[in-house]
Amino acid sequence: MKSRVSFLKYLYLVLLVLLTARMFSIQASRGSEYSQAAAIQRWRNTKIHTERGDILDRNGIRFTNRHKQYLAIVLPADLLKDASAPGRAAALLGRDADELESAAAASYLPFAVRVSDEQADAIMNAGIPGLCIVEVPVRSSKDMPAAHIIGYVDEKGENGLSGIEKAYQETLKNGGGVFAGLLADAGNKAMEQFGYRILDTTGESRLNIRTTLDFHMQEIVEETMDRMVDRGAVVILDILNGELLAMASRPAFNPADVSRALHDASQPLFNRALGEYIPGSIFKIVTAAAALEKGIPPETTFNCPGYVMAGGLMMKCWNYDTGGHGTLDMAQAFAQSCNSYFIGLGQMVGKRDIVAMAEKLGLGKRTGLYLQGIDEPYGLLPNTMAYASAAEIGNLSIGQGDLLISPVQAARMVSVIANGGILNRIQVIDCVVNDRGEKIRNLRNPAWERVLKKETAETLHRMMMKTVEDGTGRLADIKGFGGSAGKTGSAETGWIQDNRDVLHAWFVGYFPVSEPRYAMCVFIEDGASGGKSAAPVFAEIAARILDLGY
Repeated sequence: MKSRVSFLKYLYLVLLVLLTARMFSIQASRGSEYSQAAAIQRWRNTKIHTERGDILDRNGIRFTNRHKQYLAIVLPADLLKDASAPGRAAALLGRDADELESAAAASYLPFAVRVSDEQADAIMNAGIPGLCIVEVPVRSSKDMPAAHIIGYVDEKGENGLSGIEKAYQETLKNGGGVFAGLLADAGNKAMEQFGYRILDTTGESRLNIRTTLDFHMQEIVEETMDRMVDRGAVVILDILNGELLAMASRPAFNPADVSRALHDASQPLFNRALGEYIPGSIFKIVTAAAALEKGIPPETTFNCPGYVMAGGLMMKCWNYDTGGHGTLDMAQAFAQSCNSYFIGLGQMVGKRDIVAMAEKLGLGKRTGLYLQGIDEPYGLLPNTMAYASAAEIGNLSIGQGDLLISPVQAARMVSVIANGGILNRIQVIDCVVNDRGEKIRNLRNPAWERVLKKETAETLHRMMMKTVEDGTGRLADIKGFGGSAGKTGSAETGWIQDNRDVLHAWFVGYFPVSEPRYAMCVFIEDGASGGKSAAPVFAEIAARILDLGY
C-alpha cells in the first residue's frame, strides 16, 4: 500500500513539473506567438497583396517584381465618419461618389483600388480620413524579358499559369502578404475603437527560383528581335554545359495582360523556341556527320548540274536556274548548301544511318527541359523500318520530308560541333535561393555523352567556318569579334501565300569561332532564306553580346 501511495506522489510531482514547464513555455517563451495567433483569429481583414518568390537570372537579377504600383486602401468605418470624405475620395479615385459610399457602407472590411502615381501623390497630400496608400510590387509588366519561358500568373497574382511560374508554383507561393483590416468581437462586430491596421508579413519566408538565363543577353536578343524579326525564335546555349542563356519568341505578349493575347490570330502566347518545324538545310549537318562517321572522306565529290534525278523524280538544287554548282567536295557543298551533292551523299550513307545520327545529335527526343518542368516537344524523325525510295532518302538528306525539330534542339545540335562532339542535357533551372541569395535546394540535373568523334567534330567545324567565310552564311560573319561558324537553312513548308511558297529561315552557329563559347539558333517563320533573313540576326546578336565583354 505504501509503495502505491509513494508511486502516486511521484507521478503527481512529475505531472506538476511538466504542467509548470508547459505553462512557462506558453506564457514566457511563446507567449507573444500565441497572443499574435489569438489576435489574428479576431482579425477581419482583406488581403491587399500576395507575396510571391522572384524568378532570377544566373546572377540574381530579377525578371519578376521589377516595378512598383500604388494601391489606395479604403477604410470604410473611418471614411464614413466624415460626411465630405466619400465625395473627396471618389474625386481622387476617379469613381462615382454614391457608388463609393455604397461600397463603404456595405461592409466595414477595407478594399483596395489601383491608382496611378499621380493619383497616389494627390491622395497622400489630401489627408482624407479612411483613405491611405500602400506600395506593392507588380509581378510582371509589358517589358519583362523572357516572358515565354518565365510565364505568367492569374489576375490575383497567386497562381502560376504557364512557364516557370507554373512549374515551380509550390516553391514560389511561399511567402507572406499585405493585409488590411480591423479587430472584431465574438459577435463579428467591428471594434472601431481599436482602428484599422495594416499587417505586412512579406519578406519572412519567401523562396526564389534562380535560372541559368542571363538577363543582359536576354535583353539583347529581345531588342534585336523587336527590330528584325516579326515571327520566329532565338535560342542561346552555353556549349560547355548545356545551360540555356537566352530564349525569346516573337510575336511577344504582355504577361500583365494575357487576355488580349488569347484572341490574337498571330498566337503570341505560343513559344516558337519550343515549336516543331521542318529543318531544311541545317539538317545537312546530320547528313555530313553520318557520312564522316561512316568513313566517307570529305574529299568525295559529286557533280551538281542544278538537279538530281532520283527514282524518276527531278529534285532541284536552289541554283537550278543558273546551271548548278558543278563539281564539289563535301566542304564546298556544305558551304554552298548544295542540294544535289547532299542528295547523292545521302544515298551513300543510307536512311538508317542518317536517322541514327540525328538521334545521336539529340533530334527526335527531348532536350532535358522537361525534367525541370518545362513542356517541350520530341520532334519527328522518319520510321527506319519502312522502305525508303531514292527520292525519300534524298529528301531526308536535305532536311525535308518527315522531319520536325525545335529551335532548342537545333541549338543543342550545333553545340555538339562547337564543343568537340559532346551532347549536353539542356538546363534552365539552377536552384532555389532565399532573399539573401543563399542556396536552399539544388535543382540542376546535368548529364552529357560523347556522340561524335573529335575528328568528325573538327571536320564539321571547318565546314561551318567555310560556310560563313565564303558560303551561304556570309551575313553571319562577325570578324571584328572573333568570327563565327554556322549553317543556313531554308525549309520548304508546302504552304502558299500570296502566290508564293512560304519558307522557314534558319541559321545555327556558334561564336566566337576562335574559342567557341555560345551556340545560337535563329529561326524565322516565312523568311526569304536562311542566309538573308536569319544570318544577319545571328550576327547582330553575337556582336552585341561580345561587345559587352561576354
